[in-house]
Amino acid sequence: MAVLCVLKEKDMYGYEIVKAVTEKSGGNFELPLGTLYPVLYRFVENGYLTDRDEIVKKRLRKYYHLESKGEEYYRELLKEYKKISEAINLLTGGEK
Repeated sequence: MAVLCVLKEKDMYGYEIVKAVTEKSGGNFELPLGTLYPVLYRFVENGYLTDRDEIVKKRLRKYYHLESKGEEYYRELLKEYKKISEAINLLTGGEK
């Protein structure tokens, strides 16, 4: 969900996605690159993302783009997350 969320803003390459997730979460969520790439490959395979190669300063970077199917999937995940979050909040009585 975090990957799709940051890709809603703009196309990004792997390390940029990791940095954006960390920054947007206030440092509370760090996404290891070893975890990220299998997720990206699966999302491309499922049509949620597309990728393109771009040369930047003589280095090849693969940028990922959120497709409409990915936006739909993100909304489904967010809806499910909110449902679970509300249920846990009710179960715990809002304890902090």
